[in-house]
Amino acid sequence: MSLKYIIEEDNTKRYQKPKNQNLIVNKEKYIFGCEFEFYLTNNNNFDLLLKELFDISEVDLLVNELSIPRTDDSNDCMHLKYDDTLEENGWEISIPKCSYNQLKIYIETINRLIEKYASTNNDTGFHIHISTVNKDGINLDFYKFALLSNEQNLLNSWYVRNQHCKNVMDVMNYNDKKDSKNIKTKKGRIWNLEKVDNHRIEIRTMGGESYHLQNTKIFDELDKYKEIFIETLLKDSEKYISLKKNHLDKINTASDEIKIEFSKLFLNDN
Repeated sequence: MSLKYIIEEDNTKRYQKPKNQNLIVNKEKYIFGCEFEFYLTNNNNFDLLLKELFDISEVDLLVNELSIPRTDDSNDCMHLKYDDTLEENGWEISIPKCSYNQLKIYIETINRLIEKYASTNNDTGFHIHISTVNKDGINLDFYKFALLSNEQNLLNSWYVRNQHCKNVMDVMNYNDKKDSKNIKTKKGRIWNLEKVDNHRIEIRTMGGESYHLQNTKIFDELDKYKEIFIETLLKDSEKYISLKKNHLDKINTASDEIKIEFSKLFLNDN
């Protein structure tokens, strides 16, 4: 029996649950989300994947074969959409915003669905979103988050998908914050870390062939990223002040020739 749906104004198909509510516990300080990119191994798998995806969550499932669903409650729903950054049969699943414990359950469950109905390769990525529930008075220090992540070797531990995103430290190791931002803007390049807004970060470091089979590694890095996110919002520790000073010294002592040659290489990179 096929699932019933309604059509939204943006042509998204909405598969409704009896109660469409996001079950985030009110006491949560931080909320999470993630996106899985993959290739269906067979077109006939689509309906099977859709049915199982519908069953694993208490929220509505939004399906769009052309673009990102843009309904008012989009962030509180599960998404299944065609991914135009991938080749034919490339799709993406996005989960509703959730707690950290819910995030891990979603990852385990959806990775099993990918193993069952799909595959991943070096074009596919796995993205994590971390944000604060409270948006007021928050201005996340992207530079601090990047340095702390780099210190724990999180930014280069997966397959480097250069055609999709750059390691932020490839630029920040040779340029100050202002110049790094200018280089990124001029290139229009996606980085493996992005400050989406003042209270939210997107992490694009994970992915590559068979990433969906590496839950242990994903969870280990998630724990670290969560700790780093929390630390980034706190007053700078003595350890971080020293880390920042050492990094600025590295930038300041780099020769102009190295900076110029690196910038040319980066800006000309396709």
